[in-house]
Amino acid sequence: MSYDQESSYQQSWLSEPGPAAGLLSPLDAEKSKRWRLVLGCSSVFLGLLLGFYAYTTISSVIRSTKTVAASGGYINASGMSHAVAIIAVFCVLGLAYIGVGTWNIVARHSTARAPLIAAIILAAAAFILIIVLMTTKSTGGVEISGLGLNALIISRCAIVLRMKKVPAYSSAAEWTN
Repeated sequence: MSYDQESSYQQSWLSEPGPAAGLLSPLDAEKSKRWRLVLGCSSVFLGLLLGFYAYTTISSVIRSTKTVAASGGYINASGMSHAVAIIAVFCVLGLAYIGVGTWNIVARHSTARAPLIAAIILAAAAFILIIVLMTTKSTGGVEISGLGLNALIISRCAIVLRMKKVPAYSSAAEWTN
């Protein structure tokens, strides 16, 4: 058999990559694993903070309702529905953060893009909701730190997503006789 007539078995690693193709280099794999763990822990932390924020908002609404009822007044339905909507959004957002954070922690050894894309979408949605919240009430350090954490999550996800994959060649024993 001449050089030009090599079997497709011997040329397969050149033309079509095998199942191991697209691996990260060892240095990038370690960075990806570390950043996915950081992203997952940050997301779980933000989820717990949002749960605490929802809890404090619920207790604040309950105290206000009791105070108003004790003084003989009432709270209008639109104000109560606004408070319930804010609490519901933050509860759902907190649960989503915990879910996406856990997903990123579990997927830290893989090159899956879906957990990172979900984290970007969730952080962008939270970023927008925090800005809306900041425009409707007086702001504090909690909202500004939430903006910072979400911006860091978005930037770190983008860094991990942009890591280049290197082709994984078959070992020499597989393509030589």
